[in-house]
Amino acid sequence: MNDNISSHPTAGADDTTVRGHVVVGVDGSPISDLATDRAADEAALRHVPLEVLHVVEWAPTREEDGYAAQLRSEAEILVAEAADRARRRYPDLVIVNTVTLAPTIPTLEEAGERAALVVLGNRGRGGFVGLLLGSVSLSVAAVSRCPVLVVHARDTNAPADEPGTVVVGISDFDCHPAVEAAFAAAQARGVPLRAVHAWTPPLSPAAPYAAPLWSGDEGHRAAEATLGAALSPFVDKYPEVSVTEQVVCDIPAHALLDATDEADLIVLAAHRRHGRFGPNLGHVAHVLLHHSKAPVLLIPVD
Repeated sequence: MNDNISSHPTAGADDTTVRGHVVVGVDGSPISDLATDRAADEAALRHVPLEVLHVVEWAPTREEDGYAAQLRSEAEILVAEAADRARRRYPDLVIVNTVTLAPTIPTLEEAGERAALVVLGNRGRGGFVGLLLGSVSLSVAAVSRCPVLVVHARDTNAPADEPGTVVVGISDFDCHPAVEAAFAAAQARGVPLRAVHAWTPPLSPAAPYAAPLWSGDEGHRAAEATLGAALSPFVDKYPEVSVTEQVVCDIPAHALLDATDEADLIVLAAHRRHGRFGPNLGHVAHVLLHHSKAPVLLIPVD
């Protein structure tokens, strides 16, 4: 049975709100529609409710007035249309509508506290009642405690809704949560998993005559060992998942971008760094979030 609830700014802050569900941030743009589709797919796969959320940027110290009422009314229409889109895709999906007047980033961060997954488009409409999802998706991914799925518009020549593979990027750092999430995603979708580990040989500091400190064979063997160690805890746990191991001598971002051509989903460990201006994502995540042809699932590991 469908549950269509239109809630006010306090929605999500009390014990009656669903938890462990999928939240999608919408703004009425075409990429937002794709994010809604993908979020509905994820909610159906997980057998959990879908919350369709729109945040109207509003200063917390500013009282709501007639202008705010107009913004809320337009936002409620926008959210209802997105919810109807999801419901047409999955008529039995439980859907919660949420409209909030508040600062965007903290509100989406709070949504991640109660959700199992937050879904955003990599770009958005912005402006009057829109979310600036290009910057918002990066900011939310850098701070969210739950996984964040960032949806991209595929090449218009690509076949629509054709099953592909799940691709997981393996690094030298701990990425076990991302690897397990990739196995689980591949199993739920009934598609193969492709694990990619890219390596580059360390160079001698004797520039301008820099040369690799390892031979190609040594580097390849070390990379294979890294990839095998990352996968081994999950191969027996997910015996139905067909796994392809790929070791590439390349820059990691390049190798993973190449893999997005035939991927249904790219899974990365979100190794967040705490820099001068707060938490941020590494280079590989930034490149994939901006240029991937497939949705990117970021799994927090810190």
